[in-house]
Amino acid sequence: MKRHKSKRQARTVVSANKVAKTVIAGTIGLSLLQIPVWAGASPESISGTGTATAKESPAAPAGAATGEKAKITKEEAAKKMIALFPVLQEAKLQDTEYSEGMNNPGTESVWMLTWTVTKGNSTYSFTTGVDAVTGDVLSFYQPEYLSPDNKAYYPPEISKAQAEKAAKDFIAQAASSVKVDDLVPQDGAYYGSKTLFGPVTYNFSYTAKVNGIPSDAENFNVGVDGKGRIFSYNRMSTVKSYPSAKPKISSSEAVESFKKDLSLTLAYVPFNDVFNQANVKKDWRLEYIPAPSLTSMDAGTGKRINPLLISDTPVPQTFEYTALPAGKDSFKARQGGTLTSKEVLQLYGDIAPSGNEYSLSSSLSSYWSGTGKQVWNLNWYKKTGAGMPGDSVYMTVDAETGQLLNYNINEYPIYLNVDEKAPANSKAGANNNASAISESEAREKAFGLVGRFYPDAARTLKLSNESSVDRTDGKTKYRFVFQQFYKDLPLYNYQANLVLDGSGKMISYNANLPLSSQNLKELDALAAKVKPEEAAQTYRDALGAQLIYASTGGFYTETKFVEPKVLLAYMPTFQGERRLPFINAVTGKSEIYAYPSSQNGEAAAVLPSDAASHAASKDLATLLEYGVIAPGNDGLLHPDAELTYGDLLVMIAKGVNPGSNYYDPGRLGKQFKDVPADSPYAEAVQFLADRGWLPDTSGELRPEQKLTREKLAETIVNLLNYDKLAKFYDADPQVLALSDAGSIQNKGVVKQVIQLGLMSAKDGKFEPGKTVTKADAAQVLVLLAHMQGKVDSPIVGY
Repeated sequence: MKRHKSKRQARTVVSANKVAKTVIAGTIGLSLLQIPVWAGASPESISGTGTATAKESPAAPAGAATGEKAKITKEEAAKKMIALFPVLQEAKLQDTEYSEGMNNPGTESVWMLTWTVTKGNSTYSFTTGVDAVTGDVLSFYQPEYLSPDNKAYYPPEISKAQAEKAAKDFIAQAASSVKVDDLVPQDGAYYGSKTLFGPVTYNFSYTAKVNGIPSDAENFNVGVDGKGRIFSYNRMSTVKSYPSAKPKISSSEAVESFKKDLSLTLAYVPFNDVFNQANVKKDWRLEYIPAPSLTSMDAGTGKRINPLLISDTPVPQTFEYTALPAGKDSFKARQGGTLTSKEVLQLYGDIAPSGNEYSLSSSLSSYWSGTGKQVWNLNWYKKTGAGMPGDSVYMTVDAETGQLLNYNINEYPIYLNVDEKAPANSKAGANNNASAISESEAREKAFGLVGRFYPDAARTLKLSNESSVDRTDGKTKYRFVFQQFYKDLPLYNYQANLVLDGSGKMISYNANLPLSSQNLKELDALAAKVKPEEAAQTYRDALGAQLIYASTGGFYTETKFVEPKVLLAYMPTFQGERRLPFINAVTGKSEIYAYPSSQNGEAAAVLPSDAASHAASKDLATLLEYGVIAPGNDGLLHPDAELTYGDLLVMIAKGVNPGSNYYDPGRLGKQFKDVPADSPYAEAVQFLADRGWLPDTSGELRPEQKLTREKLAETIVNLLNYDKLAKFYDADPQVLALSDAGSIQNKGVVKQVIQLGLMSAKDGKFEPGKTVTKADAAQVLVLLAHMQGKVDSPIVGY
């Protein structure tokens, strides 16, 4: 019998026999971080970002709760879960585990219920959570194998507004301790699955008010399908104790402070970096970006709150940069093909671990995000006698040039390596000694290292004042941020980050690959039209302040756990929303970085003027709303433009997965001879080919050919997996009776699309060779979407 664990579980509990101390969810409070920082925390500074382990507790006796704090039994917890989620009626309660105290921040005690479902010869398991004091549901996710067959497809039976009402009604049942009127939608946190093809879902995220003030330490997430059914639910509380709700700083004072401290930096921004692979053409824009000081403010002191809470260095008010000196040991790209792992070790032997206590594994693989790069991954692991993971060192090197891309020393976590009862700072040992080198000495060493590792560092990089010195329990870390520039302007999210310990030893390094010549040409084409003072005025006019309880802590540093807590704080807002935008230096409009329109759940875009009065306007509006088509650079849709076959494939792919990465970069451009990796059709072609939606074309697809009505019919029949069935209709009388039947090569598919009502003959003709326009394709695709759920083979992306 096979056993499977659900790929997605809201909470996971592991016995303390495996781990000696609890690690609580390490996500930094997003309430403190309003804009994407240019240099985030390095991997070695925060231990983990997921829900981790619970302390060992004795098993609960039947019918009773373990611990003094629990008010409900495990049977009562299971009964409530089944009442709220009928799908659990077919599941078996396999196991229960009880935990309380520090394992559950903001929640005194928790029942974790493990359910199993048997389908044929396979048994699947997943875990749900219930508050053992209040009886509130904490977590549930309905695995795909439990999803009902009657999924919700386009058009959904309920609207987004109706789905939100269902979500709030459900929260009222699942969390009786919370008033629905106290729920506040999280800005930008709506991520519905808005696809023309495939199941329709809505997802909503809320914070709850405490003392009448929104608290980022109380979070709710609810998933609702297009039929109004709840398929996921998660409640997270991180603290129980709240400070006074009375601020010492007034709202108007906070706004004036935000306006005073506002500083905008002009920068190149790759707007599609987050949701797209590296080999996708970058959407470079010139943007004015607010300086990092525009973070939340302590409502009691008026001081800015450092988003990462791990640095002694205050948040800089403006971006400032220092040029790098020309170093003697500048990086030189290696020539002569792919390096061997031995050659890589020769290049970086001085930072590689030495000694028999480490074991080395190495592998040559493709670099992430479809860059086409091959990299060497070198991993050293220290052997331990207890069967637990030991110290490790990880290195990634460009296999062609020898450029160091990543390097991290991961020390065996101190909270797993020591006696739980002793204070953390008493066990840091020799590593916690005061720094052996000064900050200026560390800076000089960092200059030398980054010059050695990064191509043309002295010309392209500058030291940013985002760099910091962190001192915790006598342990010093020097963190250096080297910002990449092009023609005196910074490139957003392009840095080299380097960390030295107090002795000057490098413990962390990561960097971007250099920009391609094509990227540089695209940057050369950009020129600012909006003046800095105009952008600043736009920003100041829109700035406001919202009083909230801001969540902080909840993660481990190298030496201690930073306890989660909340602060009464003012959050800067832009036009009333907490997502702070950039200002486009060409158009002057505000833009939210990393939130493409197809992902943010906003209202449908306005139909361009050339499509508003078109006969197919309704269908064009549907495709625009669902991200299948988009206006061109001129702001128009061009509904009567003739399509190529490749254009249709792109539209279909976007209809299934708009705005998503849906290809394997290692195989991109290898399916067909005439569709190379840099083809605008390559991603869509791979996506459709992997799902068997493209015919066998003997190595050539011809995506540039004009899309004819017969080719459209063939493609639709392939999508529905009716292509074999279509061969039985080649001699169908209805098609043979058409006056142009002789020019139809594949009469069976024409018969099927006519019979399904997707396409039709006019005046006794099908016109198989007529070129299809964008409007024509829109009408067919919308009709096809209406058939989802009524066909044997729905057009889905998995």
